Amino acid sequence: MTHSLHLPADEPLTARAVDKERSNKGDGSAEGDEIQLVLRAQAGDAEAMDAIIATYQYMVFAVAYPLCGFDRDEAMDVTQEALIQVFRKIGQFEGRSSLGTWIRRIAINASLLALKRKRRRLQFILPWRLLENQENQEMPFDLPGGAEGPGPKNPLEDLSTKEFKRNVRKAMEGLSEKQRTVFVLKVFEEMTIAEIAEMTGMALGTVKTHLFRATRTIRDRLTAMGYGEDTRGATP
Repeated sequence: MTHSLHLPADEPLTARAVDKERSNKGDGSAEGDEIQLVLRAQAGDAEAMDAIIATYQYMVFAVAYPLCGFDRDEAMDVTQEALIQVFRKIGQFEGRSSLGTWIRRIAINASLLALKRKRRRLQFILPWRLLENQENQEMPFDLPGGAEGPGPKNPLEDLSTKEFKRNVRKAMEGLSEKQRTVFVLKVFEEMTIAEIAEMTGMALGTVKTHLFRATRTIRDRLTAMGYGEDTRGATP
């Protein structure tokens, strides 16, 4: 694959926002056009493959960027790796989901693999800095903010403003790798607890524990920044 990345220099949108922008710009024939594009790419049409890469490269980067700890260079590397996989695996796409969903899963897998490689490097170079041995504790709970059912609106759901996104990024600093991964997959990618467990290989209870701790930490930090009352039943 010779396609080069053309990504904006400023703070990227979330993958969810990218999808909304694409759907808002689309029309009724967009889905059919995409199917034809995929069929052409599967038949070896280089221009069709380039069009797919150009269409989805920004979304892939938006997935990788928070999972890579907002490290732009690492996210660029993961984006390139994920797009190479899209190029190599396009013949395996069977249309059971949308093309965007299929490519997003490749991007998430590439990001998680990069995190594992980074962790192995750190453990080899600095073996005394292993992660805390508390990651397998399971604690059933209902996530504040109604992430798995009805309840108060989670203040982290609205990532529409650049200022708020920057503050969420700041609030995420210091989270463990697994807490950040689970949080990103839940809030940015809107995956269910079961999907996150399947994607990461964690037990359901472990996913809930990491998500609860990450959400509580970020909510407390955002509250300290002046983003309003704790939503767990408080009234103005």
